[in-house]
Amino acid sequence: MPVMEGYADTERAARYVERLGGHFGHQPGGMKVLSKAPGELVVDLGGATWTLRAVQTRLELRVEAEDPGVLRQFSARVTERIEKLGRRDNLKIHWQ
Repeated sequence: MPVMEGYADTERAARYVERLGGHFGHQPGGMKVLSKAPGELVVDLGGATWTLRAVQTRLELRVEAEDPGVLRQFSARVTERIEKLGRRDNLKIHWQ
């Protein structure tokens, strides 16, 4: 399965995971939380799966999808969502 992994450096990684967990609890756009634990969140994006982890001073992201085109589409949506949420902290996603 095609995968993209990325990260954002931040001292508040756990806070971002928690905030997104609350946001996705409302199932916006059909997205739903598959699992939630302290510092980790797995979300079904409806065509892709997004895993978000808080690791020390880094927010780690992983997006998986069967189709490479869908993977690119969802990784762009994840980037937009995280960077918008973290605009005050100037959060930037770096895909590897």
